[in-house]
Amino acid sequence: MKYKSVFAILLLCLACAPQNSGDRSEGDDTKTATLPEWFSNGKFGMFIHWGPYSVLGGEWNGKRIEQGDIAEWIMERFHIPVEEYRKVAATFNPVQFNAREWVALAKNAGMKYIIITSKHHDGFAMFDSRVNDYNIVDYTPFKRDPLKELSEACAEAGIKFCVYYSHREDWENPYAYGNTWDFDSSQTSLDTMDHPELFRKYLDEKAIPQLKELLTNYGPLGIVWFDRGMYTQEQGKEFADLVHALQPGCLVNGRVGHYDQELLGDYQSLTDNGMPVGGIEEAWETPQTLNDTWGYSKYDDNWKSPEEIIRRMVTIVSKGGNYLLNVGPTGEGVIPAASINILNSVGEWMHKNSESIYGASPSPFPAELPWGFCTTRGDLLYLHVFDWPGDGILKLKGLNNRIRNAFLLTDKERKLQVNRDKNGQLMILLPESRPDQVNSVVVLQIAGTPDIDPLVIQQIGAEPIVLDYLTASTSGKAVKRFNRKGESGQFHISKMEEPDDIIEWRVNIFNPGTYEVSITYAAIPGWENCPYKVSAGKEQITGVVRSTHGWYEYKTEKIGQIQVSKKGETRFRLYPEHHIDHYLMYFSSLQLLQVN
Repeated sequence: MKYKSVFAILLLCLACAPQNSGDRSEGDDTKTATLPEWFSNGKFGMFIHWGPYSVLGGEWNGKRIEQGDIAEWIMERFHIPVEEYRKVAATFNPVQFNAREWVALAKNAGMKYIIITSKHHDGFAMFDSRVNDYNIVDYTPFKRDPLKELSEACAEAGIKFCVYYSHREDWENPYAYGNTWDFDSSQTSLDTMDHPELFRKYLDEKAIPQLKELLTNYGPLGIVWFDRGMYTQEQGKEFADLVHALQPGCLVNGRVGHYDQELLGDYQSLTDNGMPVGGIEEAWETPQTLNDTWGYSKYDDNWKSPEEIIRRMVTIVSKGGNYLLNVGPTGEGVIPAASINILNSVGEWMHKNSESIYGASPSPFPAELPWGFCTTRGDLLYLHVFDWPGDGILKLKGLNNRIRNAFLLTDKERKLQVNRDKNGQLMILLPESRPDQVNSVVVLQIAGTPDIDPLVIQQIGAEPIVLDYLTASTSGKAVKRFNRKGESGQFHISKMEEPDDIIEWRVNIFNPGTYEVSITYAAIPGWENCPYKVSAGKEQITGVVRSTHGWYEYKTEKIGQIQVSKKGETRFRLYPEHHIDHYLMYFSSLQLLQVN
């Protein structure tokens, strides 16, 4: 039996030994990627959805899009025939469009980059395309190229100009994805497994040549923002590689490749209007709307307040992300007055407090703060106080550094008194009145780098202990990540390849004893048979990865039992047993259930 056990272990090691298998996708190493300063420090950008759908404004032949629906999808929602939609496009004449006014609005709001739809899913090009005459210059009475004008206005104002391009979806083209009401699916690429050559025809004759036009005719682009993914990773990589080949400094967002596989792109794109519950340890951006729709709708008055926009921005920056905020101009080329008023109000706050946003790092605190959020820059902690304390004392737990200085960001000469209570909690004495009715920023200058108490999970009675992405700390190459497939799999931890790539939790155990350990994770075929360790203090058990059917197909299985012998804080860890040449798994959570 002893020799059989040794032989079994050798088989496991051979199965997981480096074999140059190529399992890791190119372009997915965003944790260590160096992104340009304008993006990593800028934090705030303007998204613009504009096209023939803006003429319709959410209504077609007396029918309105439903409340909460999106106006730029009106062609698909009402199955408007291509020829009928082309008639709408032929009337598109945004004579009130003024590129400098749009750019000035973005700059005044504190935005550092602008991304505009160069071609949305309707297939209409908002630029002077020589590839296809279905564009704003050749097909409309406007006869101007708004992308050229915007690129020039951005260059004058010091704003990064970027473009959105729908690379898979094109309802005007019979060989692209999406139009099931005009074209016979048996003759199109709607099922690319049956008709890949037809989808290839669309890519070669329209999508790729138009992308080349954008990359060569509009100066240096900051981002090409793709949408809706691709059928295969290879197709997505073709677009990402083209961008990087023609403009090496241009970024590609995370929606370029297959949504259900590894990230292709330079940073992660969250779902529309997505807000992570915790930090993501890679570069990321969330696209969000000012109301419900992205394209203009004359019926959508569900505007977010300036206060909500400021709170969302601070929340996102405090968790390490960029905020891409959308406006939907009208068919005449006018940004709605409500959008302008909101952005101007946000700009007023930004002019006074932008130091706490631009170039800021995420909060060092492992849990939410009861009164707001924290961003950091060097030895400065910016405390964003949305809920001003009634007693005038701002309480801050878990910061162990000596406080060298404390002041209001908008009144740096006025020093604030800081004390500690008997438990070490900071007590910051605030002025009687709050300087800002939305978000007053208190600045702490500390000695050294932030020394923060770690999060300790408290055991509650006989309830199972859940150790998940949100409560974990990571080291080595282990990293908290995001993917778009399924609700359960959106946030996970991955990239573990070495024993030093560790996921860790601190748990305050009240009931010592034996615990049944279960794990929820996903692993693609080819990752199976690799051993990993789960430890509780000095005790440990070994699990073995079993692959699931596809990418991000999560499952829960029992690993074994582990002994916790004493009360108090215990460190739980998960890590690969030895080096492997691919990721160990996509980790979701551990569950600990006491059995005696």
